[in-house]
Amino acid sequence: MNQAFVERLGYGVTPYAVIIWHKDDEAKHRTICNDEQDIQIMLERHQTNGDFYSQYDEPKVYYPVQERGLIA
Repeated sequence: MNQAFVERLGYGVTPYAVIIWHKDDEAKHRTICNDEQDIQIMLERHQTNGDFYSQYDEPKVYYPVQERGLIA
C-alpha cells in the first residue's frame, strides 16, 4: 500500500494499519486501525461465527508507516 492510497482514504495522518477484507478474491471492505489492539479485535471478530466480519476470506493487514520505512 502506498501513501497515495492512504490519502485517498481521507485521512490527514497515516493510520497504524489498514485491514482489507476480501470475498471471492475481491476487496469488499476496509477497516482503519489506530493501534495493534484494534487489529487484534478485528481479527478476533473474523473468527467469531455470525459476526459481520466472519463472512470474509482471510483478511490482509497493511502497515503503511512500516512500508514507507522499508522504501526509504
